[in-house]
Amino acid sequence: MKHFFLLFLTLMPLLLSAKSDKDARLVIITIDGLRWQEVFSGAEKNLLTDTKQVRDTKLYHDTYWRPTPEERREALMPFVWNTIAKKGTLIGNRDKNSMMQVANKTNISYPGYCEMMTGMADDAITSNDPVNNPHRNVLEAANENARYKGSVVMYGSWKSTRFAIHNEQAGIPASVSYERNIAKKQTPRLQMVERMLEGMPHFWRSEHFDAFTYAFAIETLLADHPKVMWISFGDCDEWAHARKYDLYLDAAKGTDAFIRDIYEALEADKFYRGKTTYLITCDHGRGFGNEWANHGSGTKGSEVTWLMLLGKGVEALGETTECGLYYTKQVAATIASILGIDFTPDDGAELLPIGE
Repeated sequence: MKHFFLLFLTLMPLLLSAKSDKDARLVIITIDGLRWQEVFSGAEKNLLTDTKQVRDTKLYHDTYWRPTPEERREALMPFVWNTIAKKGTLIGNRDKNSMMQVANKTNISYPGYCEMMTGMADDAITSNDPVNNPHRNVLEAANENARYKGSVVMYGSWKSTRFAIHNEQAGIPASVSYERNIAKKQTPRLQMVERMLEGMPHFWRSEHFDAFTYAFAIETLLADHPKVMWISFGDCDEWAHARKYDLYLDAAKGTDAFIRDIYEALEADKFYRGKTTYLITCDHGRGFGNEWANHGSGTKGSEVTWLMLLGKGVEALGETTECGLYYTKQVAATIASILGIDFTPDDGAELLPIGE
């Protein structure tokens, strides 16, 4: 209890400064299905040496294996551990009793995103079907606020993510899967990326590669200067389902580089510099050991999530320990707190932001 109280005290500046801020910017980044095990401990030995799941075990062992968890995780996600861990806060290392998980019972993607954005776990939502969730969400509330009206956008790799915020009803521009970009200012780079996307084979039916999400997002941020953007990456989950542990690791490292680029580009832009908070999290976890590729209600461990905060108003707590249990449904309240807006979930339960 003592440690939880200390975390509460140290995170309070984030929440108090955000509530009084009249000029906030927020970038939400989700990494679909990236396990806490890799985030906090790096590559797993038994999987790294499995020739059925890794094409070149020597190459990947040399690339990702290190003697300690701290060295392995830095080899996998250098920006997370060289920048976020030093300047921000990380929650979710269960080996250190820092815990976070979904409250919904399905432990799959679409219910996870709905929980994250609506602030509640609706157990009637049980599939990944691309249909509008029936509940009001925090990005909808942000777009109704005069300070953020017309300045909330989203990009996602996977088709169903847009429906978690029922973007058309909420008036939030969104581009997912193989759709065109939604930037107001069409730059030559955006047009080039669109031509590349059009020419790419549709390797996954309802999802494009994260490189396109990254390119659309960073160029739209710099061209249009939206105040709030949700960027939803999906490669990690796709390669995990395919049991390609090598490509899953590569996707994690690639996403880490995308996040670094977005952070560095925005902090070099006067519209965002010193005004932006970065919230990074996932929609669900995965199983242990040989069950690593699976998730869902029957897979133990797939309820586990994690969260990182960086940027304006965030205390440099680094990797938290002994801080109790948080839920993904608290992300909505955290977003509302950062933006300084009012938001109450449809079930009427006003949850505390993460850290309070």
